[in-house]
Amino acid sequence: MVGGYEHMVSASKIAWDTNMLLNIERFKIDVFYESKKMFGKVEFIVPRQVINELEGLSKEGNKLKKEVNIARELMEKNNVKIIEIEARNADEALKKMSPEAIIATNDKELKDKVRELNGKVLYLRQKKMLELI
Repeated sequence: MVGGYEHMVSASKIAWDTNMLLNIERFKIDVFYESKKMFGKVEFIVPRQVINELEGLSKEGNKLKKEVNIARELMEKNNVKIIEIEARNADEALKKMSPEAIIATNDKELKDKVRELNGKVLYLRQKKMLELI
């Protein structure tokens, strides 16, 4: 496309699941950078329940603590907004967010549920590229 406007989708919202945030360090992929390349202007959001999950995981050993810390650093660098949603857990919160946000997850069950709700899912394929379904 002329003028580099191939990403002229209206500003998208992407809501992150815990596993996608941990994958940043696990697979050495900056999911924020990659999603900006895909969509251009994007707003990153995360439900409070995901933050709670990350906090719990950071206490479960050094490897997870490192993955959580790197995810937190990149979340801060990319101005991720924490959203308050009434839900029992992260998956429920993300399902509620699916009408207005692309849900970024590699959780098969959550992917299927979001698709059933006619939502869009961003996931990590072959541990190295983001794909939208």
